[in-house]
Amino acid sequence: MAIRDAALVLALTLAAGCTTQTADVARQTQTHGVLHHDPAMAITVTADNVGQFAAAASDTYLVGRGDVLQIHAIDAPELTRPAGYLVESDGAIQVPFLGRVSAAERGTLAIRADLEYRLRRYLPQPQVELRILEHNARQISVIGDVNRPSRQTLTSRPLSVIDAINAAGGFAPRADMRAVTILRAGQEIAVDMEGFLNHGRALPGLRDGDVVQVRRSTRSRPAPAAQGVQVQMPGQTARHFALGPSPVTLAQLLASAGATGADAQLMRQNGTGHTAFLFATEDATRPAVGGRFLLQDGDMLLLGAPRRYQ
Repeated sequence: MAIRDAALVLALTLAAGCTTQTADVARQTQTHGVLHHDPAMAITVTADNVGQFAAAASDTYLVGRGDVLQIHAIDAPELTRPAGYLVESDGAIQVPFLGRVSAAERGTLAIRADLEYRLRRYLPQPQVELRILEHNARQISVIGDVNRPSRQTLTSRPLSVIDAINAAGGFAPRADMRAVTILRAGQEIAVDMEGFLNHGRALPGLRDGDVVQVRRSTRSRPAPAAQGVQVQMPGQTARHFALGPSPVTLAQLLASAGATGADAQLMRQNGTGHTAFLFATEDATRPAVGGRFLLQDGDMLLLGAPRRYQ
C-alpha cells in the first residue's frame, strides 16, 4: 500500500515529528638503455589500499546545510523527487507526509532510520534508501606553493592532504614538501609528507574549514637529474615519456605506451634511494587504482615485474 492510500485512511493529519605498509628502498640502475631492479619488498598497490597513496582518510561524513539528499522508499514513491531534498538553513528537510526531518550534523544511516521510524505510521515494514545527491556544505582550501591554489568540496569519500594537493595541480617546482601544514581552528598541524612518500605512512584526513598550506623552499635546488618517466617493457630498451603540465596517471601512461597484460613496478626517487610500488596487471590499468596514481618526473616503470604480495 502506498503512502497516499494509507494517508487517506489516517485522514492525513500528521504533526511534524522531531526527532603500512613499509616502503623498501629498491636499488635501481640503468645500463645501455635497460633498467635493472631489485624488487626486495615493494609496496603492493591494490584497490583496497590505493587510498593510502592517492586518497586516504577515515572520517565519517556528516550531512550539512546546503547538501541535497535523495530518498527512495519501497511502496512510497511519493517520497522520491528527481531534484532531491535541500538541507535548509535550520538543518532540516521537508518530506511529504513526514514533516520536517532533522538532517544537518547527522550521518545518512541516522537520517534513514528516522525516516523509516516515521513511515511506520503508514507502512508495516518501511524500507528506505538514502544518498547524498549533492555535496555543498563542507569545503577546504589549498594555498601556498601548489600549481592551482583552490577551494575544494568535501564529500562522503574522505579527503586526505595528498588528495587535496593533487587536486590543486600538485606541488609547484619550488615547494618544500617538508613544510606542509594544516590550519585547523586556529592551530597549525605539521604534515609528515616525507614519511608518506618514503615509508607509506598514513596522512591525516581533512575536515570542514581546514586550510592546507604548502610553503616555498628557501633552499636552492639542483636541476633534477631525470625528467619525465622511463618505461621498461619486456625485451625492449627503456623508453622515455615526457610529462606535460597536466597530471598524468599510471593508467594513462600504460594506455599511451600500448602496454597491457603485465604486472608493473614503479620506482620513485626519494631522499635516500627509491620507493617501489607494485601493481597487479588488472589494477595498473583500472581507473580505481592506476587511474588515481599520479606520476612524477623521474619515475621509472618496469613492466613484467615479478608479482609480490605482502
